[in-house]
Amino acid sequence: MVFLQQSLLVKACAVAFSLTAFTLSQQAFAGGTANDNQSTMGIATAGAGQAAEASDASVIFFNPAALTRFKRIEVLNVASIATFDNDYTSRQNNDGPPTDAGNQGSAGEFFSRKDGTDSALFIPGLFVAVPISPKLVVGFSASGSHGLLTRYREDFPGRGSGRESDLKVTRLNLGFGYKLTPTLSVGANGSYERYFQSIKLRVNFRDAVSKLGPPGTTALLDGLNTLGQAPPIPGETDAKLRILGWALNAQAGLLWEPSETTRVGMSYRPKTRFNGNQGKLTINENEDTAAFRNFLSTSPLIGLGGPILGVNGPQAAGDLEPEQGARQSVIFPDEFRLSIFHHYSPRLDLMATYTYQDYTSTFLRYERTSNGRVIEDVPQNFQVAHAYRIGLNYKAYKRLTLHAGYGMENGVVGDDLRIPILPDNDRRFYGIGATFTPSRDTTLSVAYGIIDVDAGEVGNNTQVTPVEVSGGEFKGIADLDADFVSFSLIQKF
Repeated sequence: MVFLQQSLLVKACAVAFSLTAFTLSQQAFAGGTANDNQSTMGIATAGAGQAAEASDASVIFFNPAALTRFKRIEVLNVASIATFDNDYTSRQNNDGPPTDAGNQGSAGEFFSRKDGTDSALFIPGLFVAVPISPKLVVGFSASGSHGLLTRYREDFPGRGSGRESDLKVTRLNLGFGYKLTPTLSVGANGSYERYFQSIKLRVNFRDAVSKLGPPGTTALLDGLNTLGQAPPIPGETDAKLRILGWALNAQAGLLWEPSETTRVGMSYRPKTRFNGNQGKLTINENEDTAAFRNFLSTSPLIGLGGPILGVNGPQAAGDLEPEQGARQSVIFPDEFRLSIFHHYSPRLDLMATYTYQDYTSTFLRYERTSNGRVIEDVPQNFQVAHAYRIGLNYKAYKRLTLHAGYGMENGVVGDDLRIPILPDNDRRFYGIGATFTPSRDTTLSVAYGIIDVDAGEVGNNTQVTPVEVSGGEFKGIADLDADFVSFSLIQKF
């Protein structure tokens, strides 16, 4: 009776944990762009063996065919905490447009943003595998598939190009694995993805006016203000772009088991098209910005002089409305994975993964829903990402297994087009961890991982349009790294 009560208690706790993870999965987040940190053991091995190891139910995310490895119901709950280091270093004097206080960056000045609760995130995940028959296993997962978090100091020189960015894509997978022969399995996933993006920037009106009109426009408006014929050019204010959307997609996989000790897995997922992404552009308005917007819209001076200066006053005023509908079309890359798992000895497992992700169809363009006018178009010329990962499991004791892994991936944006809110570059993955199995039904895991992204040049992208929203001239080095601490519970039934 005591054993039965304990068993029911464990199951109840597992279900409660699963429901909590599912509820919070809408906040799921990942470092970098694509998120391979799905499980604690995956973090510990730096993502090696993703499509072949099948050490836990998170394999549904990488290769549904490998679900056939599960002979009992398994529920995996993951709870991770990610912290982010975010820096910018100026490479020139007079770096960036002057702040309202008249300050600019200087060569070698360091703008650090390594603290604050908004630089850390809780990342839950839920994965379930349910055998239906000796040949068929179905699975479900709720986790983050893509993500990015950047936080810069409010006065850093590239603030006009983006001061903060927050990207979260949550993926729900429903799939199956089916064993065709004793050595060959196939599988497929259907997925629903929820997209969220928030970008904050500092709008520098003086810099925008200087770019919108011919040389001398700011001096002219300052002179008109002195004569009482025009309001002052406003100081900086915050703007925020918030976008929500969704997409459907699928994934196919194969698992080949040529021997009891070796498995080879591969999967393919086509490009994800988020075509219905919509949201809002908000510009913080104050007395000065309202007066300036009214001046652009109704002043006879702008009506007469605007065409001469090449400025459409009413249109510019409309672009500065404090609340505007926004939309975005996004294409995420297709993904191909090839993994090998080899049980080398009773104590040692070796594994490796190659991942191909084609970002060449991805772009950053935001439009107003009311008139189709471009809010911002940021050319990036994204490239293909190739990732290589190796890892191992070492059984130190009967119930204790140690994990380690290393990986590397090339950046998909070059120095010429990189922007601060997407400081992508070549990166390395490091992971260590341990798994403790107190019983045949329960497994506990802990892991620590690092994503070490190379520092890269920003401020060289001169192709951002419209020109008035490109941000003041700046030249610097951006650096973004992430640390992960993860815990997980596997409960088998």
